[in-house]
Amino acid sequence: MIRVGVIGANGFLGLELLRILSIHPKVEILKILKREIEIEDEFTHLTSLKLNELQTSNLDDFKELDCVFLSLPHGSAHEYVKELLNKVKIIDLSSDFRISDVSSYESYYKTSFDPSIQSKFTYGFIESSLDEIKKSSNIANPGCFALASQLAILPFHSLINKISITAITGSSGGGKLSSLKNHHSIRSKDIFSYNINKHRHLAEIFQSYPNLSDKLSFVPLSGPFTRGIYLTAHIQTSEQINVNSINSLIQKTFINMPFVRFQQQAKLSNVVGSNYCDLSVSIKDENNFVVETCLDNLIKGASGNAVECMNLMFSEDQSLGLKEMLPLYL
Repeated sequence: MIRVGVIGANGFLGLELLRILSIHPKVEILKILKREIEIEDEFTHLTSLKLNELQTSNLDDFKELDCVFLSLPHGSAHEYVKELLNKVKIIDLSSDFRISDVSSYESYYKTSFDPSIQSKFTYGFIESSLDEIKKSSNIANPGCFALASQLAILPFHSLINKISITAITGSSGGGKLSSLKNHHSIRSKDIFSYNINKHRHLAEIFQSYPNLSDKLSFVPLSGPFTRGIYLTAHIQTSEQINVNSINSLIQKTFINMPFVRFQQQAKLSNVVGSNYCDLSVSIKDENNFVVETCLDNLIKGASGNAVECMNLMFSEDQSLGLKEMLPLYL
């Protein structure tokens, strides 16, 4: 059994981690970092798991485990990581350790950068870096917009002459704490853009695909739903393409990747509640086509991908504990 702990279990991503880990056949949840409110008192739907008994305020308790998940706001993971490094495997779901270049990090995040810690983390883009993740002790899990974008780009990145991405996300992407922008009364009847070509997840996309730094336009949108990301990428290629070449690239890229599915039509209802990312393609002409991807921002876009990384780090089946999570559909 993989003995795990969760720091930051009381947030939306932490709750999804608990849901996934509680049904994982090779995982035993042993420690949860205690917050001001007992976790079962705040989230009474968890009472059957008896999680209050697992809470601790002593960080040393986590050093005796096999793996620790950190699910904390940006800038909050450093103090814990410094204590846990080299003592336990770490999977961090925040943005603190995703970016390896100091200038890029400081440009997008406006906070200090610690290269001595960053160098110890592997970026958890599984479909691009599976072998590296298998050998890693510390993973920086990708951001949800970043992962949805990178999966759309991955089969075609060397062919792209120009790309324009529009991606709409649900309100859960704003986190647990309410704000005027993320308040359900506002979100439930509106769609609006924000941080056009400035979104911090661009740093991850450009890190993976530096050749796109002057070719990509990115428009993030907030949508009137709770979970999911629906992304449309308009791609102009530098060479001619056709249906057969596109299908071949997709099949070659995602072979043996159990959670990326090539569909006739990408739909949120086909992925929400699951760890799947669905992808579809429509061809305009010999140099232009549209890729659509969708995923659950809380699962494949965060906690599910993190558990997938854990499976690889501990030489387990990549889909263990995740393939049973079928999409909710309704």
